[in-house]
Amino acid sequence: MTPKRGKQILYLTQKDVVAAGLGPRDVLKLVRTALTQHGLKKVEMPAKIGIHPLPDTLMHAMPAWAPGVKACGIKWAECFPDNYRFKLPQTSGLMVLNDPQTGWPVCIMDAIWITAKRTPAVSALACQKLARRDTTEIGIAGAGVQGREHVQVLPLVLPKLKKIKITDRFPQVARKLVADLQPTLPKVELVPCEKPEQIVRGSQVVVTATAILNKPDPQVRDRWIEPGALLLPVDFDSYWEWKTFKRASKFLVDSLAEMQYFMTVGYLAHGLPKLHAEIGEVIAGVKPGRQPKDDLIIDMNIGMGIEDVVVGLEVYRRACRKGLGRLLPL
Repeated sequence: MTPKRGKQILYLTQKDVVAAGLGPRDVLKLVRTALTQHGLKKVEMPAKIGIHPLPDTLMHAMPAWAPGVKACGIKWAECFPDNYRFKLPQTSGLMVLNDPQTGWPVCIMDAIWITAKRTPAVSALACQKLARRDTTEIGIAGAGVQGREHVQVLPLVLPKLKKIKITDRFPQVARKLVADLQPTLPKVELVPCEKPEQIVRGSQVVVTATAILNKPDPQVRDRWIEPGALLLPVDFDSYWEWKTFKRASKFLVDSLAEMQYFMTVGYLAHGLPKLHAEIGEVIAGVKPGRQPKDDLIIDMNIGMGIEDVVVGLEVYRRACRKGLGRLLPL
């Protein structure tokens, strides 16, 4: 069910996007392609622009064009941390895919599922290049959508992993995550923790997927961090002491241009440490990954439109083959 170019558009609900059938390894492969193309400077991706209706909220336009895979479109994404009060996820979004030959839109799809899956895929690919090879224990702060997705994907790239510790500002949420996901991960012990210190001490990788704050509220003390740890903040510097960022042996981001934009609207009040690379450059082999075993490495990935359109295009193609969604007239 392919729309007639210039006459129709395919509309995919979140249920349709899920039914397209991309698995975790499919998403990893697609995100690796997107990051590699970005690292080789073979994409067009302006820095995000956005509006910020309430404190600590954001609504961002994320256009991207990947010529190598003919993926072209834009995501309109939102993050409102207090949405739990309305029994809604904090992150929402829609994506529009365009025909790169004519510019006409061909698909509008829910972007919540794609955002949920591509973000931990970036963390997983970063682990392959930046984490210690002997990683057996990791910690995750935040047991929401991103916490859950990281728990499910990181074991795919950390073959020696034995334990994942999870904390959340609502302890019952961390406990529910463990109860829900432990049966799916028989080789990895999931442990709910009451305090941030418990997830950091002894962990070779620490992911923070908490609320994105204009003003950081450090919960992790620098002295708790293990030698050779890989830190993966997907919430800016919200959860960390600045001294930790300053002493990192290697500091990476996904997009420097986007981080510079965020600074103009009040995030990253301390700025950025000296940059080693964008993560795509490491994935593409342009810049080195981990070298000394005991280096502290930080890789801050907030999300890029290039990941969304590459994954979204494959969702669209599969949806067309399976007859998913609804054709709407233009």
